Amino acid sequence: MVSFTFVTAARIPMPRTGFDSWLDVPIASAAVIENPADMFVGWYWGDREGQADWTDAETDLTPRELLAGRVAASCAVNGDGVLTVLRYRDGALEAYLWTVGYPGVWETAARRLLLMLAGAGAVKDDGPDGYVLFWEDAAGMLPRRDQDSPLALLTVNNSRVRFVGKRPLADLLAEPEPVEDAFAELAEALDEDLDVEDAQDSVAPLDPRYIESAVLNSAR
Repeated sequence: MVSFTFVTAARIPMPRTGFDSWLDVPIASAAVIENPADMFVGWYWGDREGQADWTDAETDLTPRELLAGRVAASCAVNGDGVLTVLRYRDGALEAYLWTVGYPGVWETAARRLLLMLAGAGAVKDDGPDGYVLFWEDAAGMLPRRDQDSPLALLTVNNSRVRFVGKRPLADLLAEPEPVEDAFAELAEALDEDLDVEDAQDSVAPLDPRYIESAVLNSAR
């Protein structure tokens, strides 16, 4: 079956107390994003019609529960096509979420991750806006600065969350480079753990370099 591989990356400045609160607040409803139908406007899939109804992605899960599930899946020898880097660094939530999807079903999972990160606006302070970038790349590499390969860009602050059209990316793409490096390290560690005879489940995705300890320490 044909598959797609999507990456959802974010850097959202917030206080540490806000990050800890965000982990246990149920993932926001579809109404948190002002303009969901404009998801692709101005980007590589700009000719696609956007979906205004995101209720399929709504869930009672908290970010902590969703992230813990993803991490557990990536530890397994027969993993579920996900890799997760989510941490609090230098005053910001950092995320790098690599997800394999299939035609007809990938949209719900992608929207749910976007809603999860959009909900961080509720615990942000008045600092700089946060951004969530969404694109397709099997290797999980950041888009190049001279290409229009991103599929969507979401801006997050404490008063509004909305998709924005095409804009220069050089400044935004510099910010997630450290978390991209962490993703690459995680992917390499998993390959080494699982690409051996009689491989056992890997513990690499549990390393605090990739997943904030608070996510797993109190996971319900």
